[in-house]
Amino acid sequence: MDKTQIQKQAKEILDKFASALEKVETSGEDSYVDRGDFERQEKDKPKQTEKDFKKRILENAPNSNPDFILTEKGSWK
Repeated sequence: MDKTQIQKQAKEILDKFASALEKVETSGEDSYVDRGDFERQEKDKPKQTEKDFKKRILENAPNSNPDFILTEKGSWK
């Protein structure tokens, strides 16, 4: 396809979408959710899933010790 054809089709799609949006009725009121707390409360101790994640990754690695994945630096080809 030609770049101008793609631009023309995109404009047609946007124009159809804009005309469809004009037909949508609104109540005129803004809608929102009023929350008492805006952020999650973090627990004092780390999540169990974080500990399990490290354990799973280290078990899945071909060479590792209890704290790190052991790798060797390869040469660029």
